[in-house]
Amino acid sequence: MIGSAWLHLASFAVMLVATRTVRRWTWLYALSALPGTLAHEAMHWMAGWLFGARPVSMSILPRRMPDGELLLGRVLFMRLRWWNAVPVALAPFLLIPLSAGLLWHSAGWPALAWPSLGLKLLAVQCLLATWPSGRDWWHALGGAAVAGALTLAGLYLYNRFGFALR
Repeated sequence: MIGSAWLHLASFAVMLVATRTVRRWTWLYALSALPGTLAHEAMHWMAGWLFGARPVSMSILPRRMPDGELLLGRVLFMRLRWWNAVPVALAPFLLIPLSAGLLWHSAGWPALAWPSLGLKLLAVQCLLATWPSGRDWWHALGGAAVAGALTLAGLYLYNRFGFALR
């Protein structure tokens, strides 16, 4: 049983490294990352809907940006504001438990069986899709900065007008 667990983890690690290695070939990587891109953008969409950012469109078709960077996918929002930007931008982090669950369920089959390998590949895709993009970080940091400034201002006013605990 313990040997089987190591074989499951080793095959997961090999898939993770292989998927990262494909990044050298941009369009092959974009094609191989489609399941992860779909999961990443779906997390933004669901968080945007849940937190009132009103998602209006989603694309998972890769395209080259004018600066040469490859955009794997995007979600556009009608009402992305400072107060909902943080949870919407960081929503793909919720793919970590999904990745762990897929890896856990892959252990129900022999380590190198097709269903097990398929679940591991989806787990790798979810894990790699977890990290927010530069634009996601920009939105999250902007929202966090406003929330932090308002918190500090509120604490200052609370303390300044004699409401501090003594």
